Amino acid sequence: MGCFCHGSMGALTLALPSLNISASLALPGANVALGLQAYLNAAGLPAEPWLPDPGWLTLPLPQLKLSAQAVATISAMASLRAQVLAQFGIDLLIPGQAMAMARIVATLNARLSAMANINFNPLGWLQLAQLNSAIDQVNLALSLGLLMPSASMMMSLTVPGGIPMPRWTSLLALLRALCPMIAAMAQLNVSLSASASMTAELAAALRIMAKLQLPALVAGELMVSLTAALSAVAQLQLSLGLSPLKLGFPAIQLRVQAKLAAMMSTLSVRFGLNVTLPNLLALLLSLLPKLPVVPTSFATSAVIQASLQLQAMASVNWQVPSMMASLQIGLPTCAFVAQLQAALGITAVLPSPCASGCDAAKLARALAAVA
Repeated sequence: MGCFCHGSMGALTLALPSLNISASLALPGANVALGLQAYLNAAGLPAEPWLPDPGWLTLPLPQLKLSAQAVATISAMASLRAQVLAQFGIDLLIPGQAMAMARIVATLNARLSAMANINFNPLGWLQLAQLNSAIDQVNLALSLGLLMPSASMMMSLTVPGGIPMPRWTSLLALLRALCPMIAAMAQLNVSLSASASMTAELAAALRIMAKLQLPALVAGELMVSLTAALSAVAQLQLSLGLSPLKLGFPAIQLRVQAKLAAMMSTLSVRFGLNVTLPNLLALLLSLLPKLPVVPTSFATSAVIQASLQLQAMASVNWQVPSMMASLQIGLPTCAFVAQLQAALGITAVLPSPCASGCDAAKLARALAAVA
């Protein structure tokens, strides 16, 4: 069995002072990068060109009766199963393996309990990572010509497949609703090809997941803050090709500030505007075209084919509980472990017992006593 190794906390403890940066950013031009990012996100850009088949409009796609809340819970259950299997090799659908996940959470609690009372605020890293992400997105859009699209590009964005975008609205609404169920089926190993047994297989998997019980997190808010901070550092590291924690916050801020200045200079040249104008963002947004959402991420041929196989789900109207305690424990635990690896290179969950004074057996006995 695995546990959240006590030895993995050393690197995190050493990194805490560097992560605990509460400074609020106020960089000139930051609002422009963030505002343009919001504009791009609203249209799903940048994205690969969407090349739909006009024949899709006549296909008899199913319409789910499940509520949006039910679909969200099913999606979360499936995601938890997939993440736990990928990260820890634990299959929550196999009887008996749920205790292995409970053991990981219990040992994680033991590690975090010693840190539960610290005052931790990573606002500086969160804002810096958000700004850097916005700059990267705007720069990519500029390189692809999305902020000043040519006539041919505007045609492909607004009349995909030779059909005006408004005519695709109903189809896209159906696909947007079906996509989470398609993903959940795959994550729960429910076959789409066996329509006769599909709903029974899904119901059986969901019943198993609904019974999952995990120890309550002793420092849930701290873990969420740590996860966000580690994620921000990992994003900056990937974008800049440098270690933010080794160089320190001031040095990384200077690099992001330089990227921001270069982006502002490019915008000035492309649009012929003075970057010192107080209402620059409003002026830029007034010059940008109104674009529909580009649905490349969910309206694909593969999704269409999978949707056609979901006809059996059209009549299902299960009452699914809202977000369960096990999901509010398991998903953040998986995210925390993943970001420890991404930001600090820590493999936090290891087989036990190990040779470093492992206390997993003692913690497991305490967990069994409570259960």
